[in-house]
Amino acid sequence: MPETDNENTVKTLSNELKALEKTLVHASKDNAGKFTRDLLVVQNRLYAQLESLSWLQRRMIIKGQLPPLRGWATSPDVLLRLHSHIMATRPRVIVEFGSGASTLVIADALRQNGTGQLISLEHSDYYGAQTFGTLQAERLEGWVDLRIGELEAWEGEHLNPEDAEKPSRWYPTSLLDGVENVDLLWVDGPPGATCLFSRYPALPALADKLSQRAEVWMDDTIRQEEKDICERWANDYGFELTYYPLEKGLGRLTRSGANSSHTLMPSCYGTALTKTDAPERALGLDFSLNSSENKG
Repeated sequence: MPETDNENTVKTLSNELKALEKTLVHASKDNAGKFTRDLLVVQNRLYAQLESLSWLQRRMIIKGQLPPLRGWATSPDVLLRLHSHIMATRPRVIVEFGSGASTLVIADALRQNGTGQLISLEHSDYYGAQTFGTLQAERLEGWVDLRIGELEAWEGEHLNPEDAEKPSRWYPTSLLDGVENVDLLWVDGPPGATCLFSRYPALPALADKLSQRAEVWMDDTIRQEEKDICERWANDYGFELTYYPLEKGLGRLTRSGANSSHTLMPSCYGTALTKTDAPERALGLDFSLNSSENKG
């Protein structure tokens, strides 16, 4: 008996529904797989930060706890690297732009070394007071010269266009009076919302105050602005530039020919990170530095 039009329609719809069901099942499996992969990436990144925080806490000799290291704060993986570098190289003078958790970490490393001084520049009275209170609580204020001054117009060379919506502003240069022979420059301020390329003046302002072995470290190089700044500094001031794919990125500028191959952590904790590593692969205590790393 010939099929009626209704039967043909039902069969067609049934076949289409089966095909759609099959497509949805495959899509669901694909999405579930992608979700699982994304979840594993987040889990691994979180584990890496917790592991770094654990090692950092073991290395530091403080009575209290570190400030929260999320949001705008420097990530545990960078702070661990910073603390290790200072203890390994024993810098005499360190300058940082932007106080906070890094101030406490640097000061602790200096105290353990028994030598050196940190000059910390901060634009906010509020955050400066918080930092100073933490240093006092840990009896570290003697290792830090905390200088606070509101941001003001920057008249020197800048990457910020002259017709930019926000004019160039930076720390008062008077805060740098008496600063000489800087061995390490740590750049984590002023805030990015200040103006375009807000951190650029750091090296122009201190170029003639650096020692021969000086290094410049830039936080947050997952952002293109910070990368642009680092690359301009490297070109203009003769530094070699290396990027490290940590959680928020780290740019490290060293003098050409200087010995920058020392290890920041014991070699048993891992091999060097390379510029080509994806962030999700930069896991665990993979913190040693050596000359085989790619330069930017």
